[in-house]
Amino acid sequence: MTACSLPLDKLCSIIKQHPDGLLAIEKVPGVLTHPNPKENKSRSLLKCPFDYEKECYVWGKENRQDCKLFLVHRIDSATSGVLLASTCPQLADQLKKAFEERLVEKTYYAVVNYHGVSIRSPWKDCLKKTLVCGKIRVISSKSGMNAITLAKIKQKTHNQYGNLALLKLMPQTGRTHQLRVQCAKRRLPILGDRTYGQFNLNRKITKLSKTNRLFLHSAKIKVKLSLGGQSNVTWEAESSLPTEFREILGQ
Repeated sequence: MTACSLPLDKLCSIIKQHPDGLLAIEKVPGVLTHPNPKENKSRSLLKCPFDYEKECYVWGKENRQDCKLFLVHRIDSATSGVLLASTCPQLADQLKKAFEERLVEKTYYAVVNYHGVSIRSPWKDCLKKTLVCGKIRVISSKSGMNAITLAKIKQKTHNQYGNLALLKLMPQTGRTHQLRVQCAKRRLPILGDRTYGQFNLNRKITKLSKTNRLFLHSAKIKVKLSLGGQSNVTWEAESSLPTEFREILGQ
Protein backbone atom coordinates (compact mmCIF):
# COMPACT_ATOMS: atom_id res chain seq x y z
CA MET A 1 0.00 0.00 0.00
CA THR A 2 3.01 2.36 0.08
CA ALA A 3 2.59 3.48 -3.54
CA CYS A 4 -1.12 3.98 -3.02
CA SER A 5 -1.48 5.06 0.60
CA LEU A 6 -5.16 5.23 1.48
CA PRO A 7 -6.51 8.77 1.89
CA LEU A 8 -8.64 7.54 4.82
CA ASP A 9 -10.88 9.74 6.90
CA LYS A 10 -8.72 10.93 9.79
CA LEU A 11 -10.75 9.01 12.40
CA CYS A 12 -10.90 5.73 10.44
CA SER A 13 -8.04 3.23 10.42
CA ILE A 14 -6.83 -0.06 8.94
CA ILE A 15 -7.38 -2.95 11.36
CA LYS A 16 -5.79 -5.67 9.26
CA GLN A 17 -4.58 -6.24 5.71
CA HIS A 18 -3.36 -9.05 3.45
CA PRO A 19 -0.65 -8.68 0.77
CA ASP A 20 -3.15 -9.81 -1.89
CA GLY A 21 -5.02 -6.54 -1.38
CA LEU A 22 -7.59 -7.37 1.28
CA LEU A 23 -8.25 -4.74 3.94
CA ALA A 24 -10.35 -4.53 7.08
CA ILE A 25 -11.11 -0.92 7.94
CA GLU A 26 -12.42 0.49 11.22
CA LYS A 27 -15.25 2.88 10.33
CA VAL A 28 -16.41 5.43 12.88
CA PRO A 29 -20.08 6.47 13.22
CA GLY A 30 -21.12 9.35 11.01
CA VAL A 31 -18.89 8.34 8.08
CA LEU A 32 -20.50 7.04 4.88
CA THR A 33 -19.18 3.84 3.33
CA HIS A 34 -19.18 5.77 0.06
CA PRO A 35 -20.20 9.34 -0.81
CA ASN A 36 -23.82 10.23 -1.32
CA PRO A 37 -24.12 11.54 -4.91
CA LYS A 38 -26.83 13.95 -3.76
CA GLU A 39 -24.70 15.42 -0.96
CA ASN A 40 -21.38 16.82 -2.12
CA LYS A 41 -20.32 17.69 1.42
CA SER A 42 -21.02 14.25 2.92
CA ARG A 43 -18.19 12.73 4.97
CA SER A 44 -17.07 9.40 3.52
CA LEU A 45 -14.55 6.64 4.19
CA LEU A 46 -11.89 7.97 1.81
CA LYS A 47 -11.18 11.58 0.90
CA CYS A 48 -11.11 11.10 -2.87
CA PRO A 49 -13.52 10.61 -5.82
CA PHE A 50 -15.79 7.58 -5.99
CA ASP A 51 -16.60 5.69 -9.20
CA TYR A 52 -20.23 4.58 -8.79
CA GLU A 53 -20.17 2.32 -11.85
CA LYS A 54 -17.12 0.32 -10.71
CA GLU A 55 -17.97 0.72 -7.01
CA CYS A 56 -14.52 1.92 -6.04
CA TYR A 57 -12.63 4.92 -4.76
CA VAL A 58 -10.02 6.29 -7.18
CA TRP A 59 -7.00 8.46 -6.49
CA GLY A 60 -3.34 8.88 -7.41
CA LYS A 61 -0.56 11.39 -7.94
CA GLU A 62 -0.95 14.11 -10.56
CA ASN A 63 -4.63 13.18 -11.05
CA ARG A 64 -3.73 9.86 -12.68
CA GLN A 65 -6.24 8.07 -10.45
CA ASP A 66 -4.37 4.78 -10.85
CA CYS A 67 -5.04 3.70 -7.26
CA LYS A 68 -8.36 2.04 -6.46
CA LEU A 69 -10.18 0.67 -3.43
CA PHE A 70 -13.15 -1.56 -4.27
CA LEU A 71 -16.09 -1.84 -1.88
CA VAL A 72 -17.52 -5.32 -1.35
CA HIS A 73 -20.27 -4.53 1.17
CA ARG A 74 -21.60 -1.59 3.18
CA ILE A 75 -22.59 -0.65 6.70
CA ASP A 76 -24.86 2.25 7.63
CA SER A 77 -23.33 5.65 8.19
CA ALA A 78 -24.43 5.60 11.84
CA THR A 79 -22.92 2.14 12.47
CA SER A 80 -19.30 1.71 13.53
CA GLY A 81 -16.85 -1.15 13.15
CA VAL A 82 -15.32 -3.54 10.62
CA LEU A 83 -15.72 -2.93 6.90
CA LEU A 84 -13.99 -5.04 4.22
CA ALA A 85 -12.59 -3.67 0.97
CA SER A 86 -9.95 -4.62 -1.60
CA THR A 87 -7.38 -2.94 -3.84
CA CYS A 88 -7.58 -5.92 -6.22
CA PRO A 89 -10.63 -6.12 -8.55
CA GLN A 90 -10.45 -9.93 -8.82
CA LEU A 91 -10.34 -10.34 -5.04
CA ALA A 92 -13.17 -7.80 -4.71
CA ASP A 93 -15.31 -9.94 -7.05
CA GLN A 94 -14.50 -13.01 -4.96
CA LEU A 95 -15.55 -11.19 -1.80
CA LYS A 96 -18.77 -9.88 -3.33
CA LYS A 97 -19.68 -13.41 -4.35
CA ALA A 98 -19.00 -14.65 -0.81
CA PHE A 99 -21.36 -12.01 0.59
CA GLU A 100 -24.03 -12.79 -2.00
CA GLU A 101 -23.82 -16.52 -1.25
CA ARG A 102 -23.97 -15.90 2.52
CA LEU A 103 -20.53 -17.38 3.12
CA VAL A 104 -19.45 -14.49 5.35
CA GLU A 105 -19.87 -14.72 9.12
CA LYS A 106 -20.77 -11.30 10.54
CA THR A 107 -21.07 -10.39 14.22
CA TYR A 108 -22.59 -7.17 15.53
CA TYR A 109 -23.23 -5.84 19.02
CA ALA A 110 -26.11 -3.54 19.92
CA VAL A 111 -27.17 -1.82 23.14
CA VAL A 112 -30.97 -1.87 23.36
CA ASN A 113 -33.78 -0.80 25.64
CA TYR A 114 -34.75 -4.04 27.39
CA HIS A 115 -37.89 -4.88 29.37
CA GLY A 116 -37.65 -8.63 29.85
CA VAL A 117 -38.90 -9.69 26.41
CA SER A 118 -37.77 -13.18 25.45
CA ILE A 119 -35.19 -13.66 22.71
CA ARG A 120 -36.35 -16.40 20.38
CA SER A 121 -33.60 -16.92 17.85
CA PRO A 122 -33.39 -16.97 14.89
CA TRP A 123 -35.32 -13.85 14.00
CA LYS A 124 -37.14 -14.24 10.68
CA ASP A 125 -38.94 -11.37 8.96
CA CYS A 126 -39.92 -10.15 5.52
CA LEU A 127 -38.58 -6.63 5.05
CA LYS A 128 -39.42 -4.15 2.34
CA LYS A 129 -37.65 -0.92 1.42
CA THR A 130 -39.80 2.18 0.93
CA LEU A 131 -39.25 5.91 0.52
CA VAL A 132 -40.74 8.41 2.97
CA CYS A 133 -40.13 12.07 2.14
CA GLY A 134 -37.23 10.96 -0.04
CA LYS A 135 -35.57 8.93 2.73
CA ILE A 136 -35.24 5.14 2.94
CA ARG A 137 -37.52 3.41 5.43
CA VAL A 138 -37.80 -0.35 5.90
CA ILE A 139 -41.04 -2.01 6.97
CA SER A 140 -42.32 -5.53 7.58
CA SER A 141 -44.26 -6.70 4.55
CA LYS A 142 -45.33 -10.04 3.12
CA SER A 143 -44.03 -8.81 -0.23
CA GLY A 144 -40.61 -8.06 1.29
CA MET A 145 -37.40 -10.09 1.25
CA ASN A 146 -36.44 -12.66 3.86
CA ALA A 147 -34.28 -11.32 6.69
CA ILE A 148 -32.72 -13.76 9.16
CA THR A 149 -30.65 -12.95 12.25
CA LEU A 150 -29.28 -15.04 15.11
CA ALA A 151 -29.67 -13.11 18.37
CA LYS A 152 -28.42 -13.59 21.93
CA ILE A 153 -28.36 -11.48 25.09
CA LYS A 154 -24.79 -11.02 26.35
CA GLN A 155 -25.47 -8.67 29.26
CA LYS A 156 -28.36 -7.07 31.13
CA THR A 157 -28.11 -4.00 33.31
CA HIS A 158 -30.18 -1.38 35.09
CA ASN A 159 -28.64 2.03 35.70
CA GLN A 160 -29.41 5.73 35.39
CA TYR A 161 -30.20 5.24 31.70
CA GLY A 162 -32.84 2.60 32.34
CA ASN A 163 -33.11 -1.13 31.61
CA LEU A 164 -30.52 -2.01 28.98
CA ALA A 165 -29.12 -5.11 27.31
CA LEU A 166 -26.15 -5.86 25.10
CA LEU A 167 -27.20 -8.07 22.19
CA LYS A 168 -24.96 -10.20 20.01
CA LEU A 169 -26.44 -10.22 16.52
CA MET A 170 -25.31 -12.42 13.65
CA PRO A 171 -27.21 -11.52 10.45
CA GLN A 172 -27.55 -14.40 8.02
CA THR A 173 -28.84 -12.03 5.32
CA GLY A 174 -27.83 -8.50 4.43
CA ARG A 175 -30.99 -6.42 4.07
CA THR A 176 -31.04 -2.64 4.38
CA HIS A 177 -31.45 -1.56 8.04
CA GLN A 178 -32.03 -5.22 8.90
CA LEU A 179 -30.78 -5.28 12.49
CA ARG A 180 -32.30 -1.93 13.41
CA VAL A 181 -35.75 -2.89 12.11
CA GLN A 182 -35.71 -6.40 13.58
CA CYS A 183 -34.72 -5.08 17.01
CA ALA A 184 -37.41 -2.39 16.92
CA LYS A 185 -40.06 -4.90 15.82
CA ARG A 186 -39.32 -7.00 18.94
CA ARG A 187 -39.57 -3.99 21.29
CA LEU A 188 -35.79 -3.90 21.60
CA PRO A 189 -35.01 -0.51 20.04
CA ILE A 190 -31.32 0.20 19.58
CA LEU A 191 -30.16 3.22 21.53
CA GLY A 192 -29.54 6.26 19.36
CA ASP A 193 -31.58 4.98 16.41
CA ARG A 194 -33.18 8.15 15.01
CA THR A 195 -35.39 6.26 12.55
CA TYR A 196 -36.68 3.17 14.33
CA GLY A 197 -35.71 3.90 17.93
CA GLN A 198 -37.40 5.19 21.08
CA PHE A 199 -36.98 8.94 20.71
CA ASN A 200 -37.63 9.96 24.35
CA LEU A 201 -35.00 7.49 25.55
CA ASN A 202 -32.56 8.68 22.87
CA ARG A 203 -32.87 12.25 24.16
CA LYS A 204 -32.33 11.06 27.75
CA ILE A 205 -29.23 9.04 26.76
CA THR A 206 -27.75 11.99 24.87
CA LYS A 207 -28.39 14.39 27.76
CA LEU A 208 -26.98 12.16 30.49
CA SER A 209 -24.07 10.52 28.64
CA LYS A 210 -23.16 13.39 26.29
CA THR A 211 -22.98 10.69 23.62
CA ASN A 212 -24.92 11.11 20.39
CA ARG A 213 -24.54 7.97 18.29
CA LEU A 214 -26.23 4.75 17.21
CA PHE A 215 -25.26 1.93 19.56
CA LEU A 216 -24.71 -0.64 16.80
CA HIS A 217 -21.22 -1.96 16.10
CA SER A 218 -19.82 -4.32 13.46
CA ALA A 219 -17.49 -6.33 15.69
CA LYS A 220 -16.22 -9.21 13.56
CA ILE A 221 -16.17 -10.50 9.99
CA LYS A 222 -14.99 -13.97 9.05
CA VAL A 223 -14.73 -15.29 5.51
CA LYS A 224 -13.11 -18.12 3.52
CA LEU A 225 -11.21 -17.04 0.40
CA SER A 226 -8.44 -17.94 -2.01
CA LEU A 227 -5.47 -15.99 -0.64
CA GLY A 228 -1.72 -16.22 -1.08
CA GLY A 229 -2.08 -18.92 -3.69
CA GLN A 230 -4.09 -21.13 -1.34
CA SER A 231 -7.81 -21.88 -1.50
CA ASN A 232 -10.27 -22.01 1.37
CA VAL A 233 -8.23 -19.74 3.64
CA THR A 234 -10.10 -18.44 6.70
CA TRP A 235 -9.53 -14.70 7.18
CA GLU A 236 -11.10 -12.67 9.95
CA ALA A 237 -10.91 -9.21 11.44
CA GLU A 238 -12.23 -7.86 14.73
CA SER A 239 -13.04 -4.49 16.23
CA SER A 240 -13.28 -4.00 19.99
CA LEU A 241 -16.50 -2.89 21.64
CA PRO A 242 -16.48 0.93 21.60
CA THR A 243 -15.81 2.82 24.83
CA GLU A 244 -19.28 4.40 24.69
CA PHE A 245 -20.87 0.93 24.81
CA ARG A 246 -18.88 -0.07 27.89
CA GLU A 247 -19.60 3.19 29.68
CA ILE A 248 -23.35 3.12 29.10
CA LEU A 249 -23.51 -0.51 30.26
CA GLY A 250 -21.50 0.34 33.37
CA GLN A 251 -18.65 -2.03 32.54
